Amino acid sequence: MASVLLSTYQSVASRRSERRAPARFPRIAAAAVDLCASPSQSDCRSLSGGWQRNGRARDRRCSVVRVAAPSSSPAASPASDEEQREGAAAAATGEEEVPGSSSSSDLESFSWRDNWYPVSLVEDLDPSVPTPFQLLNRDIVIWKDPSTSEWVALDDLCPHRLAPLSEGRIDEDGWLQCSYHGWSFDGAGSCKRIPQAAAEGPEARAVNSPRACVAKLPSMVSQGLLFVWPDEKGWEKAATTKPPMLPDEFNDPNFSTVTIQRDLFYGYDTLMENVSDPSHINFAHHKVTGRRDRAKPLPFKLESSGAWGFSGSDSGNPRISSSFIAPDRNRHKATSFGDQKWVIWICSFNIPMAPGKTRSIVCSARNFFQFTMPGSAWWQVVPRWYEHWTSNLVYDGDMIVLQGQEKIFLSKSIEDGSDVNQQYTKLTFTPTQADRLVLAFRNWLRRHGNSQPDWFGTTTGQPLPSTVLTKRQMLDRFEQHTLKCSSCRAAYVAFQTWQKVLAGAAVVFAATAGVPAELQFRVLLAGAAVLSALLSYLLHDLQKHFVFVDYVHSEID
Repeated sequence: MASVLLSTYQSVASRRSERRAPARFPRIAAAAVDLCASPSQSDCRSLSGGWQRNGRARDRRCSVVRVAAPSSSPAASPASDEEQREGAAAAATGEEEVPGSSSSSDLESFSWRDNWYPVSLVEDLDPSVPTPFQLLNRDIVIWKDPSTSEWVALDDLCPHRLAPLSEGRIDEDGWLQCSYHGWSFDGAGSCKRIPQAAAEGPEARAVNSPRACVAKLPSMVSQGLLFVWPDEKGWEKAATTKPPMLPDEFNDPNFSTVTIQRDLFYGYDTLMENVSDPSHINFAHHKVTGRRDRAKPLPFKLESSGAWGFSGSDSGNPRISSSFIAPDRNRHKATSFGDQKWVIWICSFNIPMAPGKTRSIVCSARNFFQFTMPGSAWWQVVPRWYEHWTSNLVYDGDMIVLQGQEKIFLSKSIEDGSDVNQQYTKLTFTPTQADRLVLAFRNWLRRHGNSQPDWFGTTTGQPLPSTVLTKRQMLDRFEQHTLKCSSCRAAYVAFQTWQKVLAGAAVVFAATAGVPAELQFRVLLAGAAVLSALLSYLLHDLQKHFVFVDYVHSEID
């Protein structure tokens, strides 16, 4: 959902040209850089650096963070696949020399499983409990190993009877314990305890069996994001491939940053098409971050493309440069020229979780309207949870439209017995240059991506969530965001607590209002009762922003 702040930026830039008052922008989000685990605990090592949580001052010491590989791992190649993709994508922003589009064949295949995928913002992970996640239809469990302070990714199944380990807990020894029969596993995936096993004999030796181990995936922390390599056989390739890096502006003290993540119940291709399309902003997000009367031609020009992705730009003001770096990253840089040069980066990671389910992680940086203060999150003028209320409105504005679009595409695909990507230009009518990046993504998916991610397991016969979920379920902020966001989760609990405290105070004040003999004390207690009741109701009403807000486009004039 790269439109979260790009749309805001365009709206502000438009108002700037009209000399209107600017809108407020969010605070800085903090991040950290760490190195995570290797195949065995003996190979584990960590590196810490990162951004300080002190307003805008940050220092990123580590530009490339690598995961430890087995001792048989070959030396790093001169230029990894990720580095080649980064170099090609830099064409959109003028960071490096533009490679020719002939650098990769028109039909060169893209390897979905040989890549780092960000699975979560680290600040939104709870180190005290295991967290389930799906990556390319593979169920994994994420947990923090207390013995190494590193985040670990394992298959989400106990080898005993295949129960999900994400339903377990971190036990007293710092191991991941299955909640079904109590088997425990360390950060390397090795079984450490079988409570039902005898102290001696074959049963005692069962913990050392390879069959008692859980498959471990490469993982690392970089720039505040936890990355996972989806193939447990890819340790050597992972060790020679750096994770996707955010632009240097995210380390510039003149820029402030914002982050958010949300799980969306529509497909990877639907979301990627949406984030490649800036022209929808003024309509889908009218009076949120855009305006219908500001719609205009967007003459995008495709500059480079290949199996790595594509890049393009327009020549307007603000000038928008965009790139897609396979498999999941969209980078948009908008630059407005006037009295001052305003720049905003929106980097969105669109992670294919499963067919019809995608995680959106958006990181943005800007050099204007920086309403931030030194100190922790609670000290900021605009708290992170409040920023997310607006960002979730943007997600909601797309949600039902994209649900309907995906259902129609699916019905057309079933009706014609063909792939949507093969028939896309026949099914749709895209006569303007504003759709060039959308067409570029569909072409990439058809030519290089085999028309869909390389899913693990069986996916045939499974209905897409968008075809069965109700509108209420599609717009469920609580399940999709609040439970997965440390800031919103804490704020929601605080709102509930204060609502109850104020409701209780209202009852107490009302009950004692008639006790004092003096009229002034009676009035004071009655006023306190009314005020407490009003504040309690207000907190109750505001809680909907963490749970569900209906979105009806026709009701927004």
